[in-house]
Amino acid sequence: MDSHDTMKDMAKTVSVLVTFIGNRDPYPQDDETPGPILSFLLQHPVDIVYMLCSSAAYHERAQDLIREAKDEGLVTKFETVDFYVPDVVDYGIIWERLLMSLTDIQQRVHEHLPVRISVEWLFLLDSGTPQMKSYLFLAAATQQFPARLYQGIPPAFSGGAYKSRQVNIEPFSFMRPAFIVEGKVPNVYEADIGANTNTTGSNAPKYREAEERALRIARYEDPVLLLGETGTGKTRIARQIHDASPRKSGPFVEVNCSAIPRDLAESELFGHVQGAFTGANKNRSGKIRAAQGGTLFLDEIGDLPLELQVKLLKVLEEHTLYPVGSDEPVTVNVRLIAATHRDLEHMVKDGSFRKDLYQRLKVVVIRLPPLRDRKEDILPLADYFLDERNRKYGEHKELSEAVKSRLLEYSWPGNVRELRNTIDSACSISQKELIELDVLPEELQAGTWSKYGMHGASGDMPGEILPPEGLDLRARLLQVEWSYVAAALRRTGGNREAAAKLLGMTGHAFRKALRERLAGFFENEWEGE
Repeated sequence: MDSHDTMKDMAKTVSVLVTFIGNRDPYPQDDETPGPILSFLLQHPVDIVYMLCSSAAYHERAQDLIREAKDEGLVTKFETVDFYVPDVVDYGIIWERLLMSLTDIQQRVHEHLPVRISVEWLFLLDSGTPQMKSYLFLAAATQQFPARLYQGIPPAFSGGAYKSRQVNIEPFSFMRPAFIVEGKVPNVYEADIGANTNTTGSNAPKYREAEERALRIARYEDPVLLLGETGTGKTRIARQIHDASPRKSGPFVEVNCSAIPRDLAESELFGHVQGAFTGANKNRSGKIRAAQGGTLFLDEIGDLPLELQVKLLKVLEEHTLYPVGSDEPVTVNVRLIAATHRDLEHMVKDGSFRKDLYQRLKVVVIRLPPLRDRKEDILPLADYFLDERNRKYGEHKELSEAVKSRLLEYSWPGNVRELRNTIDSACSISQKELIELDVLPEELQAGTWSKYGMHGASGDMPGEILPPEGLDLRARLLQVEWSYVAAALRRTGGNREAAAKLLGMTGHAFRKALRERLAGFFENEWEGE
């Protein structure tokens, strides 16, 4: 944060607003009425605003808001706070993360203020998930944080204009403050692969070496290139680098280059000005500017279109970019971490990836081993995912010895992500606490399919492979059905109509199956990816 030495010496109190960024900031979609934060600031000017951003999209909205506030003539100082949580409705992890964020904000403010100046804290309860707003309220109501609370009232309920009112927290003074339990605070990144980001959680030497290298180079500004198959934990390593770097107080903005529609890729990354193209009704900052002062993580950079690769190179070399439709350069200050499962050297040779960009990216290269090369981690990870799910649903499921053996035998082409999905899938359909082989996905069953049906590896007929203790046929058939549905969805990029056609089903029948029979699979496996 910039020093406040330029503030008037007469000032005795500095007002600081803390709020989450939401989908209505800086403006609701297709609406010229300012959103919650901008409306509040126009009615209640403050000196500093800290905006809690839970994803790359909200970091970008924060930059849009900063620009709009400047256009409105506000002299407020704005700071973004990376509020990453793996689950935006998980009360426990949001509470822990919020307390840590508020403590960090408080320290940052007091470090830059003279002792003679006091601070007035304000919380705006408007944007964010209900869980986030609830805990922002509780942080003040339980006297964890000395803030005045304001509740936003949308225009539809306040006579056509956004309003806000102060919330009286006196009725809650009886509530005892809740403190973080002494000891290790749960790490919000553990859900990625089940290991602490500050110390090595892997038992595999190759993975420990990758983590150690990531922490060693974190303090430098050089670009980093992460190489490895899909699902090996590249995002987790990128976050480790960011959190151990001098940029840790800035945003961490993740962009999956393979998921951006080609015709929108330039606007998504570099932003655009109003009127640049049909549908560009407002200015947009873009993901690169959203990472200002922090880290930009470009996942699957091998899928970035050639015409944008040269523009990205310019950002790396000159620290400037041009939004779509603008001739005015914008200065940016970001550290780039890129990742891909592709062979970039081969892509350079066949002309699908620029050689100059590749040379610029591979200053520091970290290769992440696939799960099949780190067998030591399979069962600990499986146990972690199982324990996490048991806690979430209040269950007590466990893996049979036969299942553990099969997990160790399997090659895991989808790596850690596939392992997590396998545990979720098996838990969803197993009606018994002990998870057996019959509820594992088809590819882990060590069986093959022919036109006559399911056979064992040696060609046994179904009666011969039926376990002595029997099996849950309904669960098994659901698993088989889901295997084909998931394959069809992946092949069609999630297009349900196209997937239904591949399976010889009508769109209505396909959607009905997802809704009535396969809802648990779809939620835990497909959407979880």
